[in-house]
Amino acid sequence: MLIRQNGPVFGSSNPYSEPGETQVNLSTRNLRSTDHYSGDVPQVQRQALGTNVVNIQHAVDLTVSRTLTDRLSVSLGVPFVAASWGIPSPTAPVPGPRATENGYGLGDISVSGRYWLLPTSRFTSGNISAGIGVKAPTGNAGFRSDYADRSGNNVQLRFVDQSVQPGDGGWGLMLELAGFKRLGTAAELFGSANYLASPRDTNATTSGSINRLPPGTLPIGNPALYYNSVPDQFMTRFGGAVPIKQSGFAAMLAWRTEGVPRYDLIGASHGFRRPGIEMFIEPGFSYAKGSQVYSFQVPIAYYRNRFPDPYTGAAGDATFPNYIFLASYGYRFGGKSNTAICPIAKHEKDDQTQ
Repeated sequence: MLIRQNGPVFGSSNPYSEPGETQVNLSTRNLRSTDHYSGDVPQVQRQALGTNVVNIQHAVDLTVSRTLTDRLSVSLGVPFVAASWGIPSPTAPVPGPRATENGYGLGDISVSGRYWLLPTSRFTSGNISAGIGVKAPTGNAGFRSDYADRSGNNVQLRFVDQSVQPGDGGWGLMLELAGFKRLGTAAELFGSANYLASPRDTNATTSGSINRLPPGTLPIGNPALYYNSVPDQFMTRFGGAVPIKQSGFAAMLAWRTEGVPRYDLIGASHGFRRPGIEMFIEPGFSYAKGSQVYSFQVPIAYYRNRFPDPYTGAAGDATFPNYIFLASYGYRFGGKSNTAICPIAKHEKDDQTQ
């Protein structure tokens, strides 16, 4: 999921970007998921037995934003993905070598617009913006990789796991609310809520339960799970930022949630998905100088919950990361001033529960 927010300029007398200003941002997201949960119960036996999944995610997001008026801006986001998903094959009676599935390439490109709801000339200490956008299915939702079946044999080209596919195969409607509130000259509160609605029900890619079958083995279980779902996704983030004297550094602390809902906002919710939610405490810092800003955050997980499958009701399980490493570099040009971009106005690539 692509979360891109153009926020106020922290520490400036005019907290908003100016008409004609362009902002270029390069951000990364990196995580490693190994801990299994069913509901909110950790499945510690998976690690103890050595049958756990190892899911590694790396993503780079290039975003270009243009401020058209004092209240309206537009953005184009282009993500790139490199990820892997691996499980011992076979898992029993003795775990075999890990069969790793690799997915990489261009992700789903998005275009969006944002509008400040209150006049920016009057509301310099706080405002709320609304955004809407479209995510196009430019990423490959049927990426294949060479790996063994669940018996540990027959290495061949197969669809990779849903969580490491570069795309989901569906168009999406991106919805966003964001805002900020200055507390004097020393601090600022901020928040955002983002939702990606995906009307498409399923795509043409078979799920892992089919992909890892040995030759000649008939699939069992619910046929509704034979193909991957195209699920909605969501993210919320609320926190504060405080400048560190006149150094250009700012410290941040936020509360973050992200996940995949059990049921889609628009359309049916068939197919295979791993619905769930994860909550984080997110410390971070930024450094701004001239027209450039660098930022780094480490969301630390404290709650995970793998929701039941939408139509089967099966509990299922999913791996969740303990940490996420987020970093970004931003540069802005044009307009009348050359003030550094807001330390809290960053662009993130948010991928959900795996």
